[in-house]
Amino acid sequence: MSLNIQNDLSHYLNLPQILLMFLLAIITIAACTALLFFVSMRMYPRRRTTSRKRATSRKSAFSSAKSEKVPEDISDFHFEVLNLTERLFELIFSSTFILLFVALYFTIDYFGVNPAMQQFWNDYNAFILLIFILFSVMLNSMFDKYIIPLKYLRAGDKSSLRLIGMIYMLIIFLYIKFIYEDSNYDSILLYFLTLIIGRFVYFDATLQSFTDAMKSTISSLPLLGLTLLCSGIMAWYGFASGYLMRLNGVVLNLFLAHLFLLVVIFIVNRTHLIEMLLRKLS
Repeated sequence: MSLNIQNDLSHYLNLPQILLMFLLAIITIAACTALLFFVSMRMYPRRRTTSRKRATSRKSAFSSAKSEKVPEDISDFHFEVLNLTERLFELIFSSTFILLFVALYFTIDYFGVNPAMQQFWNDYNAFILLIFILFSVMLNSMFDKYIIPLKYLRAGDKSSLRLIGMIYMLIIFLYIKFIYEDSNYDSILLYFLTLIIGRFVYFDATLQSFTDAMKSTISSLPLLGLTLLCSGIMAWYGFASGYLMRLNGVVLNLFLAHLFLLVVIFIVNRTHLIEMLLRKLS
């Protein structure tokens, strides 16, 4: 089987469908951000500025404070909204880059490689998948440092979110296997399951480190639910409208759906839209 690149490009570059997908991505991100806003408002009803000493102490916990200046007069409410939204954004584009490289792997495996390279692929495709996963982590790190800098994450947020990203992929593959009844991704499903187990259980693991990892994961589960909601909404419309084509692989098309979310996140981040809205609402 082979891809018809020209026809596929013509299909995916259909402007009306692109605009509709982009509009849906805007609505989806806006709805999730609004939900995080109201949750934070219930948790931190006071919007008064915290003391300079307290703000400075909290600033030292930011994972990217060394690269970007973090305001010292930020309130608890503002910080909670910004932290939660940035954790959601980090989880979305962490999942996007995993989808990118898994889609690339699946496309090569499903549609075939050059006959001269087929034996090499058969012998080393497991190692190639591992390299692809490593590339996704590297690209993710470059992306959230230079393209969409996140300055309100606490120390340790990113590592826990990367784990949640693996759990997200596991759920996606389980959904594909049991709902779409597609067994093409079984080997990749087992691969991610092994990575998740390895994250919790390792040779020098202690009860405290295991407990900390579990607490961090459990605290991020609501964000996992929101990420799955974002993916589900985009996939539901994309597949229902025919814009996303299962013929080319579910994971590849999920990656394309995530690209629209990524563009919206980029615009929100670069325009500091959430910060401006918070200042106006204060």
